[in-house]
Amino acid sequence: MAKRTTSAAHGQVANEGGLSHVLVCGGTLQEWRQASVSEWKLQLDTFVDSVHESGARWLTVCPYAGPSAVEDEIAATVLDACGGQRNGNRISFIAKDGLVVVVDLCADGRERFANALNQIRGENSTNRQDKDISEEILRAAMLPPGFVDPDLILVFGSPTQIPPSLMWELTYSELVFLDVSWRKCNVEHVQMAINDFQRRDRRFGGVDS
Repeated sequence: MAKRTTSAAHGQVANEGGLSHVLVCGGTLQEWRQASVSEWKLQLDTFVDSVHESGARWLTVCPYAGPSAVEDEIAATVLDACGGQRNGNRISFIAKDGLVVVVDLCADGRERFANALNQIRGENSTNRQDKDISEEILRAAMLPPGFVDPDLILVFGSPTQIPPSLMWELTYSELVFLDVSWRKCNVEHVQMAINDFQRRDRRFGGVDS
């Protein structure tokens, strides 16, 4: 069994299986908008059941791409499906055994990054402090309530294209692509990605010497 490991370089804390935070990226915001409350509940239950078995503490679900004009409509449907709380573009709730689930409605990685910078600047202005913006400060603004960078990103889409919704998350995370529809995802798909992740030798953004 793998031992508990930490990486001070990016604040990552892994459980004994090496997996603390899973990010699932799939479906456009248009597809998210078309999903009913019952479909959202089924989809989230599928992700939760799969990730819970891995021992992960955080699960984030984000869209592959899409226009932001429909975010409020989608948020209302997701809240009806899972309850929880909305904070800006993020909806979060507590699932099995304390698993924290975040549904992030932002489909543009650049927009997410800009929003985090604006939040930091606003906090600095309120506190009348001029702090340097470090990696830790950016992480704290971009990931809550996830708190640690994703270990694994499961992308439902072609392996020939990086989703425009991702940017920050690509630095330290392992990517697994499944070229199937987000709405056809099942427990086996997610477990397949987790098994793939657990077979890898992680370098956290580094390269072989």
